[in-house]
Amino acid sequence: MSDFLCKWANLFVVGLGLRLMFCMIVPQAHAQDQSHAPAKFNEQPKTPSTSKELTKVARAGKAVVVSREGQCTLCHQIPDYSGAMGDLGPALSGVASRLSSEALELRVKDSRRLNPYTIMPPYFSTEGLNQVDPKFKGQTLLSETQLHQVLTYLSTLR
Repeated sequence: MSDFLCKWANLFVVGLGLRLMFCMIVPQAHAQDQSHAPAKFNEQPKTPSTSKELTKVARAGKAVVVSREGQCTLCHQIPDYSGAMGDLGPALSGVASRLSSEALELRVKDSRRLNPYTIMPPYFSTEGLNQVDPKFKGQTLLSETQLHQVLTYLSTLR
């Protein structure tokens, strides 16, 4: 129950910096033995590593996905990645089987076009953004090259 509350607290107060404080107040979820806990609702089974089979562009895309620039690991589970990952968004295992390349592109470029209340940032749009630091005004989070690399990597996740 506490994990559920932490997720909702993150959704509603992420900008206020209260999520960490809330989750520290409700420490039971972190103190429990997780060895017998059920799998998270969006967790996908791990697939054997295919990083050797990825093209150079797809490998570059995976690097962006797990980097500070992409920040995808804040909300998504990434296959064959062992670093810290969030679970607010769906796991990316099998995403290319669930979504067409056009749907993937739309979600990465600007998911607000599908859901205006999404918490996913627009990685390739600057429209309708408020309170942007003047030195970043008019710049997208990902370059056109990085966008292509990320979409190439996501298309390999079947």
